[in-house]
Amino acid sequence: MIFTHATVLTMNDRREIIDDGAVVVSGDRIEAVGKTADLLAGHSDHDEIDLRGHIVLPGLVNTHVHTAQCMLRGVSEGKRLGDFSEWLFGRIFPLQGSYTEEDGLASASLCVLEMIKSGTTGFVECLLAEQYGFDGIAEMCVESGIRAALGKIAMDVSPEKRDELGWHMGMWQTRESSIEGTIAAHDRWDGAGDGRLQVWFGCRSAEPAGNPTLYDEVSEVARERDMGITIHLAEFPPDNDYAREQGYRSHIEFAHGHGLLGPRTVLAHCTIADDADHRLLAATGTTVSHNPGNNAAAAWPAAPVGDMLAAGVNVAMGCDGAPSNANSDLLRDLRIACHIARGRAGSRLGLGSETVLEMATLNGARALGIDDQVGSIEAGKKADFITIDTDAPHLQPVWNPVATVVFAAQGGDVDTVVIDGRIVMQGRKVLTMDEAAILDDVRGRFHAVAERAGVEGIESEWPIT
Repeated sequence: MIFTHATVLTMNDRREIIDDGAVVVSGDRIEAVGKTADLLAGHSDHDEIDLRGHIVLPGLVNTHVHTAQCMLRGVSEGKRLGDFSEWLFGRIFPLQGSYTEEDGLASASLCVLEMIKSGTTGFVECLLAEQYGFDGIAEMCVESGIRAALGKIAMDVSPEKRDELGWHMGMWQTRESSIEGTIAAHDRWDGAGDGRLQVWFGCRSAEPAGNPTLYDEVSEVARERDMGITIHLAEFPPDNDYAREQGYRSHIEFAHGHGLLGPRTVLAHCTIADDADHRLLAATGTTVSHNPGNNAAAAWPAAPVGDMLAAGVNVAMGCDGAPSNANSDLLRDLRIACHIARGRAGSRLGLGSETVLEMATLNGARALGIDDQVGSIEAGKKADFITIDTDAPHLQPVWNPVATVVFAAQGGDVDTVVIDGRIVMQGRKVLTMDEAAILDDVRGRFHAVAERAGVEGIESEWPIT
């Protein structure tokens, strides 16, 4: 195939933008990138797809996703709960803990469908619980064509602490079952889908409720198997208080002391990390997943993204969960990242559109450990890219295609998605998933989950007649 007459944001080392550009795809690889006239002359035997008026860019990588929460879109906005623990243990855990395997698959399918339709070609799932049915979700990801690093829950919370906190039984596992289950899933699924699927450890967070020796065991197994690890870290000031109780200066240093930091680890949030933490993260090659849409909705402090980037930290992008962020449209969250960073810096120079696009593509690929294969549009790399149709009032005129993508485009503007050389979506139609069936399934399912969980206060405060 040859995709022609587009504006191509290559994201190569020179960050070249090719006007009236073309991308030649052979099998799962990009064969050539250049001017349309030049490449058409040498590839006349290829099927041509005319992308006149489109911007082509590498697929986005969403490095922090709760697929089970997609079916809980907006449940934080009825009776709003200001206390995080009350929100988590009293609303979110009971809902998720009441899922059946069919519910887990329905929510994950909805999430993957939404990500593909908004230009995400790869993602990191942070916390797949046992009752969601790992095998069904893994199979769905393979069939959808998306790249996925599925973090299966690893936890060690005692029954006594579980009951003290009011931890829903459906969200609780023993240490042994969670680690053994993750290893078994890794044996079955890692490398499936022609290498598109990875199986990681998904640790909840390093908190007083847990046994810190869990992280020593997880990090050792992960090193032995070359597995990724993802965990929520350095989110709130009490996290540093806990770390100091354990003999460490900060939550980041606590993680380092237990072997969690490194190039195969993605830390979510890190909103309270300081300069010393940033230096440690950079030195260990650890990725931070920045989740500006979720954090802003939850009224969390603005993450020091500019400081982390300046220190050399690999900062990638994530959407987090639908209860707060209400969507998995990473393209939408790019502008939010810029807005928040500029507000924190008190300057329009705070974070540029070029930098945030690097975070969502190249840095995301690095987080997955596949930046030698994807993240830019270059000959020899995997053919993972998306196209944005600029034939819309809110996208014209295109003075600067990077600024148009970051500040003006929305997920609904994504027209075509190519992953591993396969057209997964074309003309806004996903070719690998049954969109109508997925939507029908969710419409008939979410009320039953709420009734089963017995959770109240999730509907609008305005009267429904």
